[in-house]
Amino acid sequence: MTFAFKSLSQLEEHLLTRSYVSGFSFSEGDSACLKQVIAAEGGIPDKNANPNTYRWALHISALTGLGVNVKPASAAAKTAAPASSSAAKPAAAKAAAADDFDDLFGDEPEDGVNEDGENAAEAAATKARHDRMELARKLKEEKDEKEGKAKKEKAKPAEKSLVVLDVKPWEADTDLEMVWNKIKEYSQEGLTWGENFKLEPIAYGIKKLVMTATIVDSLVLLDDVTENIEALEEYVQSVTIASMNKI
Repeated sequence: MTFAFKSLSQLEEHLLTRSYVSGFSFSEGDSACLKQVIAAEGGIPDKNANPNTYRWALHISALTGLGVNVKPASAAAKTAAPASSSAAKPAAAKAAAADDFDDLFGDEPEDGVNEDGENAAEAAATKARHDRMELARKLKEEKDEKEGKAKKEKAKPAEKSLVVLDVKPWEADTDLEMVWNKIKEYSQEGLTWGENFKLEPIAYGIKKLVMTATIVDSLVLLDDVTENIEALEEYVQSVTIASMNKI
């Protein structure tokens, strides 16, 4: 056999704990391997000597629609040895089958087997393998589901605050819009200035500049913000935090 298995016994041992030649589902490898077995054996191997290969061959032939023949035991005996020594050769033919595929066919199906040609022990072994495969599939699905949920979980949004600032000028004729634009030139991570401002009267014709800013609490210190505004000392007399609310 030119496939991955050098002998029927090697394939039989492989299928003892597996339902397919590769992976956990039918593949082209199963179809190719079955064709090679049939070509080498002339049909499905002996059920008694190679129960796992026999079960697998029936299953794959059903999936592929590949017709297979099962010779009567007498035909296998004739193929394995001359008619003159038919009484002594069956045992030798069975021994050779384990090594070089000389035992080509088994007996006719016996009573007490299921539709796949398995007896009770073989059916139990197949069921156990299927149960293990199903358990492995479910565990993988659970793992994938947990990993998927973990990826979908969003990081907790950073806490932010809306701050209202009152900026008082020195003179009544101070250009407060110009002051507002200068204040907005200061930037840092987590600080966003409001898009608008308003002017509110204080006394003697002097107005204060009322402006807003949004800050990320973990990134911005209000002291840094107010100090940078007060640094415009040519125009700014003082700056006061009028309000601060979480958003």
